[in-house]
Amino acid sequence: MEAPPLAAHAPKKRKFDRVDGQKSPGSSSAGDGVSLDFINSLPDAVLCTIVSLLPTKDGARTQAVSRRWRPLWRSAPLNLVADSTLSGQERKRVVYVSKILAEHPGPALRFEIPYIRERYYCKTECWLRSQALTNLQELVFGYDADDSLPSLRPLLPPSALCFAPTLHVASFGGCRFPDLPAAQSLNFPHLKELRLSRVTMSNFSAPSLKFPHLKQLTLYGVSISGDALHSMLIGCLSLESLLLENNVGIGHLRISSSTLRSIGFSPPYKGEDATIFQELVIEDAPRLERLLPLNPDDGPRSIQVIRAPKLQVLGLLSDGISKLHIGTTVFQELTAISLTTTMHTMRILVIDSIGPNLDSVIGFLRCFPCLERLYVISHLRKEMKNVRKYDPLDPIQCLERHLKKVVLKNYFGNRPDVNFAKFFILNAKVLDEMNFGVFTNCNDKWMSNQHRRLQLDNRASRDARIEFKSSFWSTFTNNKHTHDLAMADPFENTF
Repeated sequence: MEAPPLAAHAPKKRKFDRVDGQKSPGSSSAGDGVSLDFINSLPDAVLCTIVSLLPTKDGARTQAVSRRWRPLWRSAPLNLVADSTLSGQERKRVVYVSKILAEHPGPALRFEIPYIRERYYCKTECWLRSQALTNLQELVFGYDADDSLPSLRPLLPPSALCFAPTLHVASFGGCRFPDLPAAQSLNFPHLKELRLSRVTMSNFSAPSLKFPHLKQLTLYGVSISGDALHSMLIGCLSLESLLLENNVGIGHLRISSSTLRSIGFSPPYKGEDATIFQELVIEDAPRLERLLPLNPDDGPRSIQVIRAPKLQVLGLLSDGISKLHIGTTVFQELTAISLTTTMHTMRILVIDSIGPNLDSVIGFLRCFPCLERLYVISHLRKEMKNVRKYDPLDPIQCLERHLKKVVLKNYFGNRPDVNFAKFFILNAKVLDEMNFGVFTNCNDKWMSNQHRRLQLDNRASRDARIEFKSSFWSTFTNNKHTHDLAMADPFENTF
């Protein structure tokens, strides 16, 4: 039987767990034998903070620790997470949440209901109006609904929007956002992080939302038009990172932002909706550092970067992107059609290359003369020769001065692979490391053969480290670092 969350039903005595070798707070000191209760000596304000950071059950049970702790739970900001850690049964979770909200006077730090069935709509509406949730800072609310038609998703309880003035972090899932009256807007003045998952946003609801201090925005499986999303982004005056995944209804999207630093995006799964993500245009993004197509084989068909003077990271690129415009330079299915613009800020490039196609990659090297890291996913094509001699009279600047790391994934060691890799081994003069993700058995005989065929003894950079690792078929399509702006290279740990 599960232990209930409140102290009234908790054991009378509870011991804190100890790490091996540690003394409990009430044990004697080795120096003078004086018994000190370090935790109980802390001020009430500090103890309340500790209680607020504990899981919901443990926070409530601190009332049973001692007479000193008994009032602290009701004085501490409420941290109520109504997921499976509270109870594995939804019926019990509903009972526990109602009891906790009835006994706690508020204010609240966090209220999390990540999945609840629509049958409890009236109950959740009542919870969200509870005095215990006064000044709520973090709200996670989601319906446990199937992926039905976006128009059939249950309505988000209007009371959830009453926390707009105090929220710092919010997540909504499996619902329809309510439309506000005409000409009325809803301001979230303190919101820093927002995640919408399987949410339906109309052309009326999205433009009415204002997020002046929002830093991170994630839209996953959201039904929203390109125009509505554009209007929504206009209200995000401080946005730094944007992640768009598997959203439905975006055919064309134009982005202008003076604050955005990172954009990750992917289209909806094939067949999910008639609207195909056709075009992404970065009109003016003076601080944009990362542009991350996460699943380029499915779109958008066209990417145009008009102005992004600080762009440093680009990828994953594949021939699923029919046209890529960078300034006035145009790539069609990864092949350079015109090379009239060079971007000296670009440091990291990730390419999904069929062949692999050396001519295609060289076009990017000339477009990005200061490139430092190149990641290539190889898709073998036997007829690809990749035989190209380096002309010192027509040097590639990044090979001469800047390229320090090359990663080649899905490497078989056949002739196209060898010729592709050998070009960099023999010509990248400042290369520090080249890593091969090998999709075959790396035994001693195979390694010796590759050493000879790649001409490793003749490498242009004598200090370059060459490393082979067995790996499964893999790509670099990983979204988890879109919001991690502290990580200089979001693909660093993918090899």
